Amino acid sequence: MSSLWAVIMAGGGGTRFWPLSRVGRPKQFLAIAGERTMLQQAWERCVHVTGTAARVAVVTGERYAELTREQLPELAADNLLLEPEARNTAPCLAYAAAVLRARDPEAVMAVFPADHVIRDLDGLALSVRSAAAAAAVGYLVTFGVPPRYPETGYGYVEVGEPLSLAAAPAPVHEVRAFREKPDAATAKRYLEAGNFLWNSGMFVWRADALLAACERHLPAAGRAAAAMLAAGGDAEARRRAYADMPATSIDYGIMEVADNVACVRAQFDWSDVGSWEALHELLEGDDSGNAGAGEIVAVDARDNLVHAPGDVVALLGVERLAVVRAGRVLLVASLEQSQRVRQLRERVAARGLEDLL
Repeated sequence: MSSLWAVIMAGGGGTRFWPLSRVGRPKQFLAIAGERTMLQQAWERCVHVTGTAARVAVVTGERYAELTREQLPELAADNLLLEPEARNTAPCLAYAAAVLRARDPEAVMAVFPADHVIRDLDGLALSVRSAAAAAAVGYLVTFGVPPRYPETGYGYVEVGEPLSLAAAPAPVHEVRAFREKPDAATAKRYLEAGNFLWNSGMFVWRADALLAACERHLPAAGRAAAAMLAAGGDAEARRRAYADMPATSIDYGIMEVADNVACVRAQFDWSDVGSWEALHELLEGDDSGNAGAGEIVAVDARDNLVHAPGDVVALLGVERLAVVRAGRVLLVASLEQSQRVRQLRERVAARGLEDLL
């Protein structure tokens, strides 16, 4: 797999982890789920998958360039790909594909968000090998995670018959459809059906196959990516080119409309750590399920998440709360509603408190 590259998408704002995640240092640059930051953990996974740091690239915003270099000192200078502005995942990946194809016409891209948690690195590598086998014959491949419960906060991939790929050590299926986040009854039906998988937001494809898909479905993205390359070190030309990118996700722009899409049934653990509730599920708690950072003193309190390093947090008679202290902000939220933290950020901004974002 000498042409296998790993691409880490590290440009997100991490808004659902406010107030800990801020504009100047979003979620992927924080040590939320371990001693190392989420970006550093993603880097370690990618080096394990590719076998070398030389074929790991990071795409992030220009404002995070120094922070990325600081956290990833082994990252080669020309493997740091900078976006002039945030335009969603399709532009970011079209740009990365153009760069890698220019370096290696046979390049295969394994794409990973910087803010997921995966602990089974060997299972991940096995799954990537299977995806690469499908990518080698022209498929755009996503990873589907077998659902553990009827989750309503994820999109789903409906898979069909397995593909016949001798080089794939894990099952690879044709994709019938991508399904939006379901209601509770639909999620339960998906779980019972057995052929609906959580959409992980991770992908493998040949760089030239993605660019061909862009030419067909998102032609403006392909043209803008080529213009980014042609601009070289001309910062203003790069900004103009990137501003022409369609601000859409790779799922909506390519995967949901392409006819050469396949799915690997993931052979590894996975969490997108998409909320304080998801983080609580990852952490080991006390006998009552209270978990987090900080000294927790609890009486008749169960299943709470605390993030207040250096503080003592006393919990009395409460259940399933997120209690998060970050600077001047103290967040107290229901874990079940922690996906709505973005609404709180909007309310804080409306109050003229942008310095807290």
